[in-house]
Amino acid sequence: MYVLLIIPILVGMLAQIIKLTIDGIPNNLNWQHLFADYGGMPSSHAALVASLATIVGLSEGFDSAVFAVAFILAIIVIRDAIGFRREIGKNAVLTNMLAQEIFPENPKVQLTERIGHTKAEVFAGLIVGTTLTFLLYWLLAKF
Repeated sequence: MYVLLIIPILVGMLAQIIKLTIDGIPNNLNWQHLFADYGGMPSSHAALVASLATIVGLSEGFDSAVFAVAFILAIIVIRDAIGFRREIGKNAVLTNMLAQEIFPENPKVQLTERIGHTKAEVFAGLIVGTTLTFLLYWLLAKF
């Protein structure tokens, strides 16, 4: 049953690598995107929870209680990525503007402004997560 753990983690990492490729190439391949950045295309949060729900559905059945828990968890994470974290990012923009006014001599006082995801980034994450999970499950379930 190691695939239940390995596949979602692998899918999350692959989504981050895809994000690094998409967001990084125009910005001279910033490796920070791989570990310490928020937002971007595709959403690795959405890919990870979509993968988790899909792998649970494939292994335990899509009508099982554990799939229901994984699915609800996915909804909560996705809602958070689109809604709450996006609002935090908007707040960070305003906070940074105030910080520049209050502390003009210290430009290091700054919050990360890109925290949430757009609906397109989350949708892409769902597609990446589900598709890669089906593919990896088909490949690894034989072992």
